[in-house]
Amino acid sequence: MPVHFNSFIADKEEQLKTKLFSDIVTKYTEEADNVFVNDDKTKIHMTSYFKDINTKKNIGKVVITLIVRKDNIELVDSDIVLLSDKKIKLHFEEKLEQSSEANEYYMVYDLESERHFDIETVNRYCIKEELEDSDRDAYLSAFPFQLDLYKNEEEMNKALGMGEEVDIPGMGKKVIGMDPKMMSDGRIMTGSNEPCSFIIGQVKDYKDVEIDIANNIIKFKIIDLETGIGNMPVAVHGENFDLSKLKKDVLLGMIADVKADLSE
Repeated sequence: MPVHFNSFIADKEEQLKTKLFSDIVTKYTEEADNVFVNDDKTKIHMTSYFKDINTKKNIGKVVITLIVRKDNIELVDSDIVLLSDKKIKLHFEEKLEQSSEANEYYMVYDLESERHFDIETVNRYCIKEELEDSDRDAYLSAFPFQLDLYKNEEEMNKALGMGEEVDIPGMGKKVIGMDPKMMSDGRIMTGSNEPCSFIIGQVKDYKDVEIDIANNIIKFKIIDLETGIGNMPVAVHGENFDLSKLKKDVLLGMIADVKADLSE
């Protein structure tokens, strides 16, 4: 179940990750802030919000997905997402082969700039229809497993092996650099077949948060990243990534799992 703890819980805390998943299932299947049941009463999403302990504001939610079988109710998925300010309108171009009854993955692009990337759906069964080849609004949040920070475009291009002059036929020598708001399918970067996205953006702000999920206290950072399709919250733990260059306006490049929350 792709809860993606690794972005915001220290890698060394393996015992906490195991305990947290168990506690989430125990606590949030017994109590939830709201429950969605689809029309034929076979799919259930149970949502519980969590707050920043210091500000008392909701900053994310846990979504548990249950499927009603003939003889029992089966828990098939558990997701954690961060709350974002507004929805992004996406075209769901292609359903990826890694999709299952528990999780659906899509290659999508935004309708304004047509930047392509991969997403994993959350609250999938809130939508009755098939998603492939349709336009949908979704709240996005990112959970990286690779992340780098750059002072400026020059440093970024150098680190990515770009920024050199190239002799282009008919145009002469030109410097080719990476788009500072690049978004793409991350599988071309990882060489893996697992859906993920490669995203570059500019850090607009960041904050330390302390949350209580199923009676477990967790501290991490949320970065407000300005991407090519709008701002996106990014969950990171300082022990898992080098955040020594983190400050406003620096560039951030990451390979991440992007959650697309389809709830109202």
